[in-house]
Amino acid sequence: MLDKQTISIKPRELPNTIGLLGRAGLKRATNTESPTLPETVMKCQGMAVPKQKLKQFNALSEWPIADQLPPTFIHLLAFPLHMSLVLEESFPFALLGLVHIENMVQQLRPVRPDERLDLTCFLSDLLSHRRGWQFKLNTEAYICDELVWRSTSTNLVRQNSTVTSDKSSPIRKPFTPKGMTESWSLPTSLGRSYAKVSGDFNPIHLYALTAKLLGFQRHIVHGMWSKARVMSALSQSLPAAYEAKVKFKSPVLLPTDVLFANQSDETDGRFTLYSDTLLQQHLSGNWKAL
Repeated sequence: MLDKQTISIKPRELPNTIGLLGRAGLKRATNTESPTLPETVMKCQGMAVPKQKLKQFNALSEWPIADQLPPTFIHLLAFPLHMSLVLEESFPFALLGLVHIENMVQQLRPVRPDERLDLTCFLSDLLSHRRGWQFKLNTEAYICDELVWRSTSTNLVRQNSTVTSDKSSPIRKPFTPKGMTESWSLPTSLGRSYAKVSGDFNPIHLYALTAKLLGFQRHIVHGMWSKARVMSALSQSLPAAYEAKVKFKSPVLLPTDVLFANQSDETDGRFTLYSDTLLQQHLSGNWKAL
C-alpha cells in the first residue's frame, strides 16, 4: 500500500453509477501487451447505510437477519468506488467483456445497519491467464479504525479467442447434488430489480434484447446477487466471523429455476448452485469459520 495515490470521496459526492456505466462503454484499452494496474487507492469515509436500499436488498436476496448487514451488501455500497478505479485513465483494459470469475468475502465481525463505514478500494495481482489477463479488486471496510469486513473480486479480461471451446466436449451427464437441496425460481425481472438496488445497470442484466446485443442468449442475473442469495440460504449456519469464497462458473439466464445444494457443519461447508436440469454448475464455493 506504500507509494500509492489516495483519492478520498465524501459519501454525498459519490458519482452516479449510471453515468459511470456510460463512461465504461466508451473506455478503450491502452496497453494490453505489458499492462500495469494503477496504484490508486479510493476511499470513502463515514458512509451511512441507506435504510431503503438495505430493505430492498434484503428482500431481493431473502436475507433474514435484520440487525446485521448481509455479507455482500458492503460490496454493493462500494460499487461507485470500484467503477471509479477501473475508469482511471491508467487502467489498461477496456471494460466491455470484463468477467467476474471469483469472489471472496471475510466477515470479521457482524456489522449493524446503524454503524458508519470507512471504505478502501484498490487493485492488485495482475496475472496472465490462458484467456487473457486477470486482476483483483479489493475492498476493505473499517469502523473506528477496526477492519470489520473485506472482499476480493477476481476479474478476467478476455483477449485470447483461440482457446478451445467447451462446445466440442462430449454430451454432459447430469451432476449429482450432495447435501441439503432447495429449488429457487428466478423471475425475468430479477436483473432489473437488482440493478435498481445495486446501481449496476449493465445491459446484459436488464432485458433479453439488450443482452442479445452483447452476445448472450437472454439476460443474466448479476453474479453478486447469486452469492447474496446463497449467503442468505447459509445464514443460519454461519458463525460471527467467517470467510466465504465462490467461483462463478456459468451465467444464469433469466427467467429460470435453479437448485442450491449445501453441505455444512459448525465450522465449514461447501455449496453449489446448479441449473434446473443439473447439466450446469452456475456457482460453487465454500465457507469456513475464522
